[in-house]
Amino acid sequence: MDAEEIETPPYYETIGIELVEIEPGRAVARLAVGKPVSAAENAPIAHGGVIASLADSAGYWAISAENGLATTPTDLRMDYLAPATDDVCAVGTVVRNGDSVGVANVETETETEGRTVATARGVFKTGGDPTTSAWDDRQEA
Repeated sequence: MDAEEIETPPYYETIGIELVEIEPGRAVARLAVGKPVSAAENAPIAHGGVIASLADSAGYWAISAENGLATTPTDLRMDYLAPATDDVCAVGTVVRNGDSVGVANVETETETEGRTVATARGVFKTGGDPTTSAWDDRQEA
């Protein structure tokens, strides 16, 4: 699949996430670290929220591509290991792809040094399709 042909959410443009690679079971996303996403006034230190969004994106597309580009809601667990002071790249890899649940691991590293800044594990509800949510079969409360 060509990452440039994938229609990404408008949110990606807002914070600067770029989908770089996508194939079934693996996806790569990147984020330029600068003032717009910084947690500090006078230094480029990526806010944890944008790192989580980047990790979620890489895991999401790895699982989605494994499932015919289906929409897959996420439960994400993040571990922050170091500040991201340089542009970062997240690689999502599918660990398990089941009929109702998929799991992906994500490593987020700085692009120039290759220093790991965060790891994540996403649990994704599978079973959707490109136009509907996997949650569409839920019961109303």
